[in-house]
Amino acid sequence: MAVRANAAFVRELAKEYGSAGAFIADWPREDQIGLLDLLSKRGSRLGGMTGQYFLRGIGRDSFVATMDVLACLRSAGVPLSASGTAKKDQPLIQQAFNAWAEETGLSFNHLSRISAYSIDAVGPH
Repeated sequence: MAVRANAAFVRELAKEYGSAGAFIADWPREDQIGLLDLLSKRGSRLGGMTGQYFLRGIGRDSFVATMDVLACLRSAGVPLSASGTAKKDQPLIQQAFNAWAEETGLSFNHLSRISAYSIDAVGPH
């Protein structure tokens, strides 16, 4: 059912913007959280991690806020909630990735992977 609903969603985007792919590609990188919110609201089952993996899977430069990435953000001083998935956490995550990308010139994809690999994943985070 989600596949059918998401096919309709892609058709709607194409009708509204000329191309769903161009719409997603043109979305400002500095507002990945906004794009994820749109996917969650208009798509079917594209909220949370699914939307993040979808963006990564289609080749969009994006971060994926895994438990290791959230642990790295906390270690860097980003004041995230215990879960790291609260609505108030989203802009903090985006701001951190925006700052790191500006500072390093690296893609969100690279920064996300470096963040995940930089944490010792022994035990719960």
